[in-house]
Amino acid sequence: MDIKVEIISKEIIKPFSPSSKSRKSHKLSLLDQKAPNCYTTFVLFYNKNSSSDLENVIDSLKVSLSKTLSYLNPLAGRVKDGITVECNDQGVDLTHANVHEDMSNVLTHLKIQVLRKLLPMNPLTRSDDNVLLALQITCFACGGIAIGVCISHLITDGSSIATFLKTWASISHSQEKNININISDNLFMDCINIFPPKEVHSFSVFQFGGKDQLQPKMAARRFVFNEFNILALNTKAERSTSRVQAVLAFVWEAVIAAMQKRNNNNSIKNYVIRIPIDLRRRIQPPLPQQTMGNIIHMVEANWEVSEGPLDYRLLVKKIQDSIKNVTKHGYDVKNMDDRVRTLNKEERILGSTSFCKFPFYDIDFGWGRPKWASVGSIAPNLVVLMDTSDGKGIEVWLGLVEEDMATLEKNQEFFKFVSPSQSIF
Repeated sequence: MDIKVEIISKEIIKPFSPSSKSRKSHKLSLLDQKAPNCYTTFVLFYNKNSSSDLENVIDSLKVSLSKTLSYLNPLAGRVKDGITVECNDQGVDLTHANVHEDMSNVLTHLKIQVLRKLLPMNPLTRSDDNVLLALQITCFACGGIAIGVCISHLITDGSSIATFLKTWASISHSQEKNININISDNLFMDCINIFPPKEVHSFSVFQFGGKDQLQPKMAARRFVFNEFNILALNTKAERSTSRVQAVLAFVWEAVIAAMQKRNNNNSIKNYVIRIPIDLRRRIQPPLPQQTMGNIIHMVEANWEVSEGPLDYRLLVKKIQDSIKNVTKHGYDVKNMDDRVRTLNKEERILGSTSFCKFPFYDIDFGWGRPKWASVGSIAPNLVVLMDTSDGKGIEVWLGLVEEDMATLEKNQEFFKFVSPSQSIF
């Protein structure tokens, strides 16, 4: 189903307390510089809060958001150049919207196009005022609420998004219950000594196409792997593997098969999957998990056509080997730059990210756990993994060229391992 979103108001939320002189700027690390110049999206759905009316809930969210920005003041700033965020307290965008449908009806007939309408902006473009964070609070006819998030990838990764939302929710919850909480005022740490920035230059391979660039039509789909599907994949792998690695390799195998069918002239020789690795606990000394910023390193697993027929077990091993090779001293900046310059037409790349094990279902603003947590959009040639609400299965969002997606949806072997129930509830 489609939905009509009625915009009630738009405003700018600024930090509750102005930034101190010692926190007027935040330096971007090399890993921030290499991040995609787009917004990461998220949508959290909550059932009706019986103890407060919606107007009070929204007012409380605004106040707690303002207080949150006092701890995370770079989010309320603007990127000054390629190496600095100016913490000028310009604020973040907040949209209040209504949908005259029950939340359950919307989620029962879910499509990615519907999720996009719950976001405050197009995540693949820059906003008019270059905000680093934009939010939309959407109220449904039943009293349920969706919180849509667009947050700049230039200064945040998946762990950072969880930290922001947990901090905001904790402050909101403390207001609701009138309790005191302790929050670190050093969540945005200076990481430039660990990952020194470079002179600004284009990392164009990580950027999405411009408005004047002809883009193929893209399709996005959601697939659910329950705990039994994942156990079957572990057996199929014939080696010890994590649930994320098992599902990721399986999706990669299906995507390669679909891309190969479109590649009739066999011009594509190499298929690559890019995997972000959280470095917070891998470097010495380790960083707190709550540290904000892009503290991830992208590793690549490659499968070449010359290696013979596609083999799921081999793809699992390739993914595992690429992850095992990551150490702080193995982070070779020069080789990474070379990789950006030498990508060629004989390769097809599938980007990936995993939000599994992040505490999105623990984000309680004072009304209980989310009914559902999801990405708000999906980019072309990208696979996103998330835990199901019970924590046992994995939801996969996949964005592909329409022709490739149509081929994948005819792959009977793929659907042998996908849950027959794709229901959110």
